[in-house]
Order: sequence, then structure tokens, then C-alpha cells
Amino acid sequence: MKNNTDSFLHSNPDRNVPPAIGTFQMVEIPSMDCRVLKNGMRVSYIHTPVEGLVRVDLVVRAGSAFQPRPLVAQLSNLLLKEGCRETYDENGKIVCKAMNAAEVADCFDGYGAYVYYSTMMEYVIVTLCTPTKYIRENLTILRNLHAFPQYPEEGLRLNLQLREQQWRIDREKVHVMASMKMNEVLFGQDHPYGRMLREEDFRSLDPQALHDFHNRFHTPENTQLVVTGDVDEQVLTCMEELFGTLKPCDNPSGRLCLIQPQPSSQKVWLIPKKGASQAAVRLSLPTIGEEHADFHGLHVLNALLGGYFGSRLMMSLRERKGYTYGIYSTHTVYNNFSYIDIDTQTAIANVHPVIDGVWEEIEKLSTEPVKDEELGRLRNYLYGEYARMLDGPFSLSDMFVSSLVSGQDMTVCHKQQLDVLRDITPEELRRLAEKYLRPEDFYIVSAGVEE
Repeated sequence: MKNNTDSFLHSNPDRNVPPAIGTFQMVEIPSMDCRVLKNGMRVSYIHTPVEGLVRVDLVVRAGSAFQPRPLVAQLSNLLLKEGCRETYDENGKIVCKAMNAAEVADCFDGYGAYVYYSTMMEYVIVTLCTPTKYIRENLTILRNLHAFPQYPEEGLRLNLQLREQQWRIDREKVHVMASMKMNEVLFGQDHPYGRMLREEDFRSLDPQALHDFHNRFHTPENTQLVVTGDVDEQVLTCMEELFGTLKPCDNPSGRLCLIQPQPSSQKVWLIPKKGASQAAVRLSLPTIGEEHADFHGLHVLNALLGGYFGSRLMMSLRERKGYTYGIYSTHTVYNNFSYIDIDTQTAIANVHPVIDGVWEEIEKLSTEPVKDEELGRLRNYLYGEYARMLDGPFSLSDMFVSSLVSGQDMTVCHKQQLDVLRDITPEELRRLAEKYLRPEDFYIVSAGVEE
């Protein structure tokens, strides 16, 4: 009997006929279990099919939005890797052995671990991937860095020096100039999301400022662990023994609330840059939050407008008119609001035609229902994105952490989004475009052009 490979090699398929497009099966988003440690720290976990590996995300609500001065939140998280200090309990028993940066790196490397540090507006995250057989050893190091950081002065000085150099380079790029200005325009100079870095922010920052911020925010009640992979009772026991014994803060920060954004009254901003060869263009629209009934439909509409390579903006401004190599629209979600952001770079002479082209595509979406074929193509793309996000043993961590930092319930939110994606109609998309995508509500920033 010939095997399938032989049958294929000896077949004569018609290359002029594309393969049939199948119907995508609905994706089921699994939920995570939750356990609360004795000090109040929450652990969200799920066993995923990967043998011998565990991923741990240490998520702390201590992001840039809560720092008393710029760079404190980012450096207090990043410099955890610089080591931990020797610490004793009230009975004089050592609970943390001192380690410097080289020793930390050697131990993680020797135990086969990968560690990554990231800072967001409201949260900082330390991601640890470890072999299950070394889970206790690597979790012990992670616990010590999280609870008893050293913050050496030399490590801080070098990091400030590197960041200042990178800042000086980045601030000359037109897309960075446009991005920084748009944040200021959308939120206001005094809002944590809108404040831009200045040269003086790299001066007079000492280790004590990092310790003070860490002591206030990096506390058990402000921290959550997200665990995926080869998770069993032994792993959860390690969590309890290592992280559940950390003392709650005597003076917790509480549930801090951000000040309300104060958007600019001026809608159009042009930022000149001498010698610029091209311009960055950003169009941003403050809009509804995740709790609104139209939110998930607006998310689909944004994808149709500019959320993937086959979108309206890409097909029009790149493929047909050749104004840009790429133009995208993203839907950024915060705890109580969101905004749509259209971003591209183009020749300086094409700035106004690009903006006019965006309005033209928005007008079409507001007046002409999308064809069934285009909507079907968009559905398949977005279904595929969900499948891709779930492809791999640690993908649920990314989805859960993303939902956590934006204040959403992962299972509920993604189920609602998939239900809307399945049921949304061309007329509903047209209604949403007419209601929410009003050109007069957009803010426009272009960097690299003369006023």
C-alpha cells in the first residue's frame, strides 16, 4: 500500500485552483484556578501540557503611574537583578543570603532559568521560566530579589548612564517625538501617562529612592503570581513556603487611583525637525472603555480599519497609493477607557494626503456596509490570532497577564469578544463607525514637518 506521501507526489493537483477555505472552529478560552497564600498574595495557575517546565510571572502593581519621580518604577524593578541583601528574621535566623549581580546571573544560568523584567504604566513584571526540577532553587532566588533587593549605587549609576544615552538617541527620531507628544496631548503634562522624560530626570536619583518606592509598593497585597506549565501540588507548595511567608506591609499603599486625563483643547500639533527625511503621523481617538456594550464591536471595527495587513488603511495607503510602507491602527485598553491610535511614517510631502486618505476610509466605513467576503476574511484572521495566542504551553500566561494589567477578566472578556466576532453584521460595523469614528474627535500629531 502506498503511503500518503507517495500519493501526493504522484498526484497532479490543479495549481490554478486555490485550496478551499475551511470554517474555523470556535476557540475555548480556559480559566485559571486561584489560590490565596496566607499573607494575602494571590496565585493564579493552570496546568498546561509541557513536561518539566514552569513559567512564573510575578506581577506587581508598582508601575510608572505611581512613581514619585520619573525612572523610579522602572529601575526599582530592573535593578532587582543586581542582587539581594543578607536578611535575618526576628529570631536571628538568616532568611536571605547576600548575592551580587554576577552570582544571581550564575545561579539562574546554572539552574537553567530564563528571567525577564518589564515595566508598564501600572504594573511591573518579572517573568521566570524554570525547569520543574529546579523550581525551588529558582523560586528562592526570585523571592529574595523581590523581597530583599540590594540596589547597589554603582549598578544604578551605570543604568542611568545607559538610559540617558538611549534617551538622547531616541528623542531625535520622528516616531518617538510624535509618540511622546501624543501622550502629552491625550493625558496632559501632569498625568503619569503624559509626562515626558527630561534631562534633569537622570540626575540626583539615589538607591534610597528605589528602596522607598519598593518598600511601599512591592508588597504581598500588591503582588500576584501567575503560574503555567507543569504545575502540580509540589509547585504550589513551594509558592506558599517561599512567598506566603513574606510579611504584609505595615502601611500598605492601598488601591491607588489615577487622576483623570486632561486632554489638550488643541487638536492638531506639528513638530518641526530640521533635516528630517520623512515625517511620523499619529491620529488618536479617546473612546469607550471595556465595560461599554459597544467595546468589543469597536475592537473588530478597528481591526477592519487598520489592525492587520489586509485592512482598509493598508490596502489603500500602501498598496494602491504607495504613501507608506505600513500604516496600522491599534486599540489600546486601560482600566476605564481606551483609545484608537493610527500610526505611520511617510514622505514629508505626503503627510496631508495620508491624513486625507484616513478620513476617506473612515467615511466609507461610516456609509457603506462591509462586503460579506471582506468580513469573512477579517473573521478568519482574528480567529487565527486567537489560535496563535493559545499556541504553546505558556501562551495562557501572556493572555492572563495582559488581561490583568488592563483590568479585565480574561475568560469573560475573550468569550465576549469571540461571541461578538461571530455575530457582528456589516450594518453593525457601519453603525459603530458612524457613531465613534468621527474625524473631528481625533487628535493629530505629525513630527518632522514645518508648521
